[in-house]
Amino acid sequence: MAIPTRMISLLRDPVGLEPLELDGDQLVNKASQRRYPIVESIPVLLDAAELGAQNVKFQGMYDWMSRGYDIAHKVGDVFFMGKIGRLRRQLASMLKLKPGDRCLYTSIGTGVDLPYFAERVPLEKIELVGLDLSMGMLRRCQVKIRRYEETAILVQANAERLPLAGGSFDVVLHVGGINFFDQPAVAVKEMARVAKPGALILVADETKDVVKKSYQRSPFTRSYFKDAPMNFAPREWVPPGVSDPVYEEVWNGKGYVLTFRAPVL
Repeated sequence: MAIPTRMISLLRDPVGLEPLELDGDQLVNKASQRRYPIVESIPVLLDAAELGAQNVKFQGMYDWMSRGYDIAHKVGDVFFMGKIGRLRRQLASMLKLKPGDRCLYTSIGTGVDLPYFAERVPLEKIELVGLDLSMGMLRRCQVKIRRYEETAILVQANAERLPLAGGSFDVVLHVGGINFFDQPAVAVKEMARVAKPGALILVADETKDVVKKSYQRSPFTRSYFKDAPMNFAPREWVPPGVSDPVYEEVWNGKGYVLTFRAPVL
């Protein structure tokens, strides 16, 4: 799968947000000569040494989880009688994607939401940037977007330091995982930075109740979550200057959805 050349102009050096250019199997910042590898058509735009402890821990968790993530999602949806699928479909409908939109999905994971997007708009009719810290997740997502190689790109990067041009996206979303970022408020601020003026930003994840009753008890995840900070407060992540902020708990209090619109300058 090749990198769509028309989307390289969106990519930036995460250090200083300077433009990058394609140079063989690398992206280069011509001003500083910093170089970033492209691994199996996925640009790696991060410095692992700069990741915080929480991000490193959960990057490792999602790397090993990626092998069975899609199967676990299907089994979980059956167990909950289709409620997970209905919730994901609801979130997709809230985005109001339309042909010609450019969409950023941070923490895209294996791309389990993409079929729900496709119910709203043909994926070849939008430009999609999918970003995740886990290369394991991205490689599985890559299989799902292979047919859209002219309009979609996956990037391994830290959502707290988005290597993307400001004011570039019609829709920005994040579903799952942000609760335990090192700096979730910074990640949300970055989402607003790269969004076009007035663009919708949607952030969704699970509530503390799910973390306590499920992840801290499950033998598969409790080693990661047993000491995880539980003081996350999504309402406090809303950046200044945005409009129409709405926080809502869904799925009988198991999840939340935070939406707002990027500042109009």
